[in-house]
Amino acid sequence: MKPAASSIAALGVAGLLAAPGMARAHHGVAAVSVAGPEGPGAALETTSPLPLPQGTLFAMVKSEYVPFLRLNSGSEKDYSLFSMMALGFGIRPWFSAYVFQPLNVKSSTGAGRNTGAGDTNLMLVLGFKYDEGFKLVPEKESLDELMDWHFSLWAATTLPVGPTERFNSVVGGPFAPDMQTGFGSPAPSAGVAVMKQLSTDVTWLAEANYQFFLPHTYSFTRYQFGGESRVNTALIYRAYGKGSFRLDVAGELNGLHLQRDKERNEVTGAMESLSASGGAALYGGIGVRVYHGPFSAGLGVRRAFQKNLNEEAEQQGSEGLERFRAAFTLSYSTRL
Repeated sequence: MKPAASSIAALGVAGLLAAPGMARAHHGVAAVSVAGPEGPGAALETTSPLPLPQGTLFAMVKSEYVPFLRLNSGSEKDYSLFSMMALGFGIRPWFSAYVFQPLNVKSSTGAGRNTGAGDTNLMLVLGFKYDEGFKLVPEKESLDELMDWHFSLWAATTLPVGPTERFNSVVGGPFAPDMQTGFGSPAPSAGVAVMKQLSTDVTWLAEANYQFFLPHTYSFTRYQFGGESRVNTALIYRAYGKGSFRLDVAGELNGLHLQRDKERNEVTGAMESLSASGGAALYGGIGVRVYHGPFSAGLGVRRAFQKNLNEEAEQQGSEGLERFRAAFTLSYSTRL
């Protein structure tokens, strides 16, 4: 991908991470998007298949504020603040690598607040396209060539470096697994993304991915978070573009299916599926992104408008039961 003989050479890279989750199933996978002043656009949550140009270093910070609906009058999750730092590098025109480091805040009314680093996430992305047959993304593409169908396959895994035994002074014991900032065990994920530029100003993106969580033995229990399946799609409209400046508006749909969490039965020793976990939610979101030279800034908000959660009345603080999710991102890229 890139740089073309046109002004795409003035690359603006925007990389976004799909919500690093929250609550009981507060996980999430890394999503990355790339765009320049001309050519295809990039969404906020839906991964773009375009890899980083060879020799390009990419840096990003993102924060997402997630306040939860209150369902009862007792102790409940109040909000989560998920922040992320990312570095990416274009190893080949068709092959990129990323590393993501989360920093999470999880606050609960009546049950304390936990702040700490999340698990580091490593991602590899293979980009290819269809142009009279499937082929790897070349070093340079013209604006016309960027109109071709583009695809990517990616694989990632977390490294269990985040804390899992933080003590909650409010309740006099460790935070529950879903309030810890680390997961304790690797969580591999994989996905596929597709892109088609429908016109000079309109780009369509879609992706599907799955993340699996290995069980972890805490000092107080053995726990396994449920796997997550995601299907996302987005339409991006280039509302304005001149020189190295570009303004995009994006609309997205984000589908999420959560498997039930499991916990060890202390009597039998078996891992048993938990009630008040798992289900499905469909989010709708809008966002804007501004590019200027190598810099990009994005702002978006989304909310679940359809959900089918298991034992929903008991899942306060879970995906699908947020008031909203608001994200801000800032990124920079440069050729080395």
